[in-house]
Amino acid sequence: LAFIFLSAHHAVTFNVGLANPMLLFLLWANLLGHCAGFIPFLAATTASSEHIMATSSSSSCKMAVFSDVDGTLVHYPKNLAAAEPEGNADTESIDLLYLPPSKTGQRGVISSKTLRLCQKLRHRGMPFVLVSGMRSTTLFQRLPYLPRADAYVSESGGRIFYPVDGPLDDEHQIDGLVDGLLVNPEPYTGCPSSHHNPFTLVEDMEWRNQISNLQCAGSDGYSTLAPRAGSDGFSTLTPPTPIEHRRGTLWEHAKTLQKQGFFLDSSGYATAFRINRKHQEDDLALNFDNFLQKCKDREGIPDELGCSTNLGCVDFYPIMSGKRNVCDYLLRKFFGDHDEAMSLKSHALCLCDDDNDVEMALACRKAYIPSIT
Repeated sequence: LAFIFLSAHHAVTFNVGLANPMLLFLLWANLLGHCAGFIPFLAATTASSEHIMATSSSSSCKMAVFSDVDGTLVHYPKNLAAAEPEGNADTESIDLLYLPPSKTGQRGVISSKTLRLCQKLRHRGMPFVLVSGMRSTTLFQRLPYLPRADAYVSESGGRIFYPVDGPLDDEHQIDGLVDGLLVNPEPYTGCPSSHHNPFTLVEDMEWRNQISNLQCAGSDGYSTLAPRAGSDGFSTLTPPTPIEHRRGTLWEHAKTLQKQGFFLDSSGYATAFRINRKHQEDDLALNFDNFLQKCKDREGIPDELGCSTNLGCVDFYPIMSGKRNVCDYLLRKFFGDHDEAMSLKSHALCLCDDDNDVEMALACRKAYIPSIT
């Protein structure tokens, strides 16, 4: 199993003989010895609360951890049925959690060890953020199975959400609250009692207002979301606006690609859209590699937009968005703007696996890659 270590000055590949990719987290954590007191924390921690936003600024080690999800924390075994436990698994020995299928039909697994180690980072006082290209509706659906985080980022950096203990009554409504969402976390082996507490999400409206500029994604892609009765998914209270009626540079480019014959996936996205090779007509699918190269060369892409490949697809989003930019924004949210020396290069680590993580990886102090997608 290849393990790649990236830093500001060099990249070194190690061959690590580990049967379980999740054990890479132990190696990853031990490499973080530059933080005083970090290694003893791996063995035991006494922290039980989740007041990271309040404690991180006073921590002796100001370091934030940004992690991708699919291919990094969540993996996709080829033979998922053979790996599933028979009958009702004992909650005291749940080594793997099985996520619900995504909109594209993929179903992943995450290990209890991964979940425990992510929580140890937070309990130590390190802000932990999940940064993904997934659509927001998929994020909401998967939240019960994912590590608890200090922030959740979807749509390749287009949307940011913060957890809030829930449910909230009518007297405690917050601007940006995700309507109808109440997350009841799934148990896993070794989870603390506080893990079972339900929570909801509040969107970062400052970030949303920036992304909603007409030079970016505009505001027509946002819909009011609510749980679907009798399911783990989400539907919209207000029908999503079709692409042809959405304003903004992002959607103008989407219309251009539609005229070229591409099928675009915008379902569940407000600030991005995806082009999947598998969804294209035969001639476009056969020449999809040429399209990928044009995207890499930024041929025909407006300066206001960015794009990246993710799980074999191409994602388009405002250039002020993207994983690197959203990580830089959140770092300053966690630690403040008063220190001009504060940067991803000095105060951030990341976990990643795919092409769309490269800019984030190179911007951070160190990046760790459990697998290559």
